[in-house]
Amino acid sequence: MAAGPRPVRRRLLGVLLSVVVALSGTLVAAPAATAADDTPPTTPQVTLKRWLPPKEPDFSGIWWWKPRATWTASRDDSGVTGYQVQVRHPGSHWHTPGSTTWRSPDRLRYRLLLEPGEQDCLRVRARDAAGNVSRGSKRRCTTAPLTPLMDFVDTTLVKDDGALTHPYAYLTTTWGGPTKTEDRFTDVRGVRLRVRTGPKAGRATVYVGSRRLGTIDARSSTGRWRTITIRVPAEDARTGRIRFVPRTEAPVKIRFVWPIGR
Repeated sequence: MAAGPRPVRRRLLGVLLSVVVALSGTLVAAPAATAADDTPPTTPQVTLKRWLPPKEPDFSGIWWWKPRATWTASRDDSGVTGYQVQVRHPGSHWHTPGSTTWRSPDRLRYRLLLEPGEQDCLRVRARDAAGNVSRGSKRRCTTAPLTPLMDFVDTTLVKDDGALTHPYAYLTTTWGGPTKTEDRFTDVRGVRLRVRTGPKAGRATVYVGSRRLGTIDARSSTGRWRTITIRVPAEDARTGRIRFVPRTEAPVKIRFVWPIGR
């Protein structure tokens, strides 16, 4: 009589094994959880004209420049949802202009507005659908020029080369004093100049406020308009009027000046 229930036990064990196998199959077939998207978009690459050209000699209108910055589209698996433009003026912090923090992903451009002698720097970053933000692009700066007739205190002779040519400042120790800008400029670390060189040209020293930036040496065996850049380390930048002090009777002729901010 004791051997009677064994077939029942075998059936129960078989049912339990079937259930375990079925559950095991279910567990194996369950899909893995989707990994969170934590990869930021690629960094945009910004293009912006570094030195803005002077207005034409016969220009009439508002004396502003409106350079346009453009950038490459970022790439991202979940899709780019917007771009943030950040702008910085010398002596200020990076800020987002306008009322919209993130711009449309279809607009890969931004237009700046500069007055004579101003410098603006710009950088861009991208955001994706998961909220990841790319690294900021390398900063790109642009500067509008100063001209002697428009932007300098009239303490020096201003000449031109004839009709429809830009005037230039004529610096000499023979008469007059230093030539300086009408306005003060913030955090200036240098200047880019358009200077007339030649065998009869001379030298002049450039200052911002009381800080000496360097000396213009326009002496050369050939006479032509050249671009000269004078700068000091960024930590030596100063705020003040840009001054040109003649050092020789031989003249230094300056046509355009682009201040270089920190």
